[in-house]
Amino acid sequence: MFKKPSLILLGFLSFWLTLAGLKLPQIQADGAGFAVSAVIPSNQYNQNASYFDLKMKPNQVEQVQIQVQNLTNQEKYLTAYPNTGYTSDAGVEAYNRHQLGRRSQAAYLFSDIISQPQKIVLAPQQSKKITFTIQMPAQNYHGILEGAFYFLDTKSSTGQTTNQKGMTIKNRYALALGVVLREDTTTKVAPKMTLNKITAGIQDTANFSVATKVNLANTRPTLIHNLKIVGQISKTKHSKVLYQTKNTGLGMAPNSNFNYSIDWQNKAMKSGRYHLHLVATAQKHHWVFDRDFNITQHEADRVNKHANVEHNWTWLWIILGILLLILLLIAVYLIGRRTGHKKETPKPADSDKKTTK
Repeated sequence: MFKKPSLILLGFLSFWLTLAGLKLPQIQADGAGFAVSAVIPSNQYNQNASYFDLKMKPNQVEQVQIQVQNLTNQEKYLTAYPNTGYTSDAGVEAYNRHQLGRRSQAAYLFSDIISQPQKIVLAPQQSKKITFTIQMPAQNYHGILEGAFYFLDTKSSTGQTTNQKGMTIKNRYALALGVVLREDTTTKVAPKMTLNKITAGIQDTANFSVATKVNLANTRPTLIHNLKIVGQISKTKHSKVLYQTKNTGLGMAPNSNFNYSIDWQNKAMKSGRYHLHLVATAQKHHWVFDRDFNITQHEADRVNKHANVEHNWTWLWIILGILLLILLLIAVYLIGRRTGHKKETPKPADSDKKTTK
């Protein structure tokens, strides 16, 4: 399945702070061996939140502090990244990437207005404060800038084999401390979803099934919560649904996009023209998308080559059955012809018969 003989996946056991006002004095995860907590400043907007939710002004410069504690009797080596929030292809907000590329279309990236990542060394059971500097953009900003301080344990990892040949998962523990920056607290920004490209791909799950990838974008600087998506693939609009995927409880980060997968249920992808019907709902917001799209033979061959595909052997068995029947008829014909030939051949005269004189 993979060109390389060994594929190592980093399975981040990450615990995100949601933006719903979680009252946790400290963020920690079983097995991580360390904990982080925000030192809440005076300009905290949501006083019930344990993450940073800061009321800022254009051009404002502010230093924020985070308490980091080693819970083990060994040294800890951590790296703290200020990461912009994005939407993973699983349809959830994520913070584990420092460079997002096309995953974010925000006017200002959280990672660009915060000071550089920091390396942290903690002695056994040590606790220390680290400081990051925020420099707000000069232009007035509506909506929110959203991200997290992402703490990655750079030394500790454990390997685990999987049922996929040549694959090993290595777990590296991480914690994310959420950050929301807002300037205008009176104007509400409504989310807006758009449909970008439709492509052929592979389902991002353990079964590596063929899937139609539908790129959806939240084009506004606001979060989308409790998102439900129903995606359907048919040959033409209003015709029989061939493949369908439903998901609930999804979420999208501000100004982000992700590839929503419609699973082909391990069936081989076939080239041709298809129709997408997708409905997305979040609270009072409702989006409906209908679009025709085409899958080329090259695309179908490419994804089928690397996916787990259940091959339909029906026609092969039919062809083999026909060939076997033909061979059987030929054998019967040859045997019958040989038997008939023996019956028709006259017996030779008895040359040894004695004649009387």
